Amino acid sequence: MDRLRRGQLSPGPSGRFPAGRDRVAQRRRFGPSRTRLPERRQLRLHPLCNRRRRPGGQYVDEKDTAFHAGFVVNPSAALVKQRPNGNPNYYTIGIVLEAAAGRGFSSEQRAVCARLLREIADRWRIALDAEHVLLHSAIRASADCPGAALNVAELLAAAVPEPEPASLAGKQIGLLANVKLRQAPALNGALVKVLPAGSRVEIGGFVVGETVSGNRYWYRDLDGHFFWAGASERPDPNALLETDPAGRSTTDTMAVSAPAAAVASAPTINRSRFRLPAGQYYSERPHKDLIVLHFTAGSSAKSAFDTWNGDAGRIGAAYLVDVDGTVYEVFDPAQWAYHLGVQGSGGRHDKRSIAIEIANVGPLRPAADNPDILNWWPPKRGDTAPFGTKYCELNQTEKYRKHSYRGEHYFASFPAAQTESIRRLLEDLCARFDIPRTLPPTAKQFERDPDFFQNYSGIASHVNFRQDKWDIGPAFDWPALHIPNARV
Repeated sequence: MDRLRRGQLSPGPSGRFPAGRDRVAQRRRFGPSRTRLPERRQLRLHPLCNRRRRPGGQYVDEKDTAFHAGFVVNPSAALVKQRPNGNPNYYTIGIVLEAAAGRGFSSEQRAVCARLLREIADRWRIALDAEHVLLHSAIRASADCPGAALNVAELLAAAVPEPEPASLAGKQIGLLANVKLRQAPALNGALVKVLPAGSRVEIGGFVVGETVSGNRYWYRDLDGHFFWAGASERPDPNALLETDPAGRSTTDTMAVSAPAAAVASAPTINRSRFRLPAGQYYSERPHKDLIVLHFTAGSSAKSAFDTWNGDAGRIGAAYLVDVDGTVYEVFDPAQWAYHLGVQGSGGRHDKRSIAIEIANVGPLRPAADNPDILNWWPPKRGDTAPFGTKYCELNQTEKYRKHSYRGEHYFASFPAAQTESIRRLLEDLCARFDIPRTLPPTAKQFERDPDFFQNYSGIASHVNFRQDKWDIGPAFDWPALHIPNARV
């Protein structure tokens, strides 16, 4: 592995790059260079025009700093503008793509770049989205770099992992050597324990993680910990899913059936931006026969995720649906976390259900000082009384619905794009998990009835399990789900 000389970088994230070195370093880089991310983490993409087609490599250790981003000049990146006194060279990772002047990037380069993005994002827990993966020109407007030849959206789409086949759960993998079980799919993941050679490990799935000796696959055990697939008898987990050309299952006794074809209407799902780390949900995979709809009582999907992330109670939903209809997978829907808050149930309904959390502020109330304004629940700044934050005006009827339910009379509406994403997600989940695509009977749809819902299978909402909740209630456009027994 090639390296820059010690004088061309600064050890650690806080050292300053020697003055005047930026142009030298820019000219001499022929592959990915990386800098440590002490706080907010981002990835920067640059091209490198060079006549010699040298193979890529790592030239700077991740815990060191190199001057790869240059100077900040009229940045368009929001995270850079939010830190006007910060130096992005200290909190970013730089990836350089080699290309001859005037030429684009090969499909092989783009594929490798997408894989590298995935590995670095997993290693440093960087969100794979347009806010955290930036072109050099987003920092330095004077640099046309890397230009229109590189499509970041396509790279992000290629870098996002496919959903794990649920059918892999319960299979056992034999170990060929002593294996270190880690909390993350990377060599710098915290060590959990060492598994002895010859033992067999029951797996819950596999992920794409840090590449070790050419193998990027890591198995995940039932506790959500990871070990490198290259040290096992099955170094390529995809082999467990292969079928012969005629479509028959392989004769391999370790093989499992291929996952069912995806429903044609399944929505696009972002599986990287809002992802709970292992240990913040339960990795066991109980039988699923119920889907429960919630709303966040907040203005965005991010606000809900930030509440769950770091909560020791393992609270969360498998899916978040943002106001604009973007669907985020927070953890594998075959697994579970607490989301209902039903006392005395031992989490029975949490385990058997898939939770979908919908970004919506919920109940609204007329402002105390102006009845033509509808407020949502946060207090006004400097006050403690709830429902002090303006949501909309009373004449903006598209933003709310007037409906009396459980003591409240106004509720925020759900945008059409969001409702459509929910419909498609429900169709997909019902097909994948063989859950009845039905709603409770009309008399029960917005009511709490512990006896009825004890063994109910299908689609329900939080109000069916808690009397003190409104989500998602009658303000939702239930007929838009195209479910025959939807109550109008």
